[in-house]
Amino acid sequence: MADRQFRGIWIPVHIWETSELTAAERCLWAEIDSFTNANSGYYKTNEQASEELGISARQVSRAFAKLETMGLITAEKSGVRRLAKSTQWRDVHDCVATNTRQGGEVSSPGWRGIKNKEKNSIKNNENKLFVPFEEKEFGELWDTWVRERAAYTKGKYTIYAQQRALNKLDRLSANSMTKAAKIIDQSITNAWKDFYPLREERGSRRPDLDANAALKWASQ
Repeated sequence: MADRQFRGIWIPVHIWETSELTAAERCLWAEIDSFTNANSGYYKTNEQASEELGISARQVSRAFAKLETMGLITAEKSGVRRLAKSTQWRDVHDCVATNTRQGGEVSSPGWRGIKNKEKNSIKNNENKLFVPFEEKEFGELWDTWVRERAAYTKGKYTIYAQQRALNKLDRLSANSMTKAAKIIDQSITNAWKDFYPLREERGSRRPDLDANAALKWASQ
């Protein structure tokens, strides 16, 4: 890895204010960005990043996938190592958001200065969702949520909007599948179009639901 004068990690405001990211994901992006700004690249393994960030290697892997899916970084093989670099985030966010909202190709000055390889990576990821939970039941539960939301909300539920919702759900549930199922159940029950922290229910409360129970209830 290239040498650098290390004086700590400074988190730029655009990284810190990206509300879709957890604190650990922001720190990882800031670390990658610091090497990118030094005309280098981030070569650290998941294990090294895990030790530095105080999270599991599995969480690091998810963080990399999430950052790449959102178009915030690029990651590719460099020999036997992974090379990660920060993208030109302002242009990326503007183009992805505009392209998703309008549902078509965008001819935007925002693409200027971004290499074709990075453009293709960003565009190809526009129709992909980063799902924070590996359990098969969650995919079925998410499909139920999308159908229920469409029943009482006007407008198309775009991939971009779904990804933002998934990121928020991941934060609210602290990456707990059981808690995520409860949050989805709460939103379906109240016909909400967004997710909110679980609130204490007064009086009688429904029994806690796992993913399968939530699916069964939603299909009734």
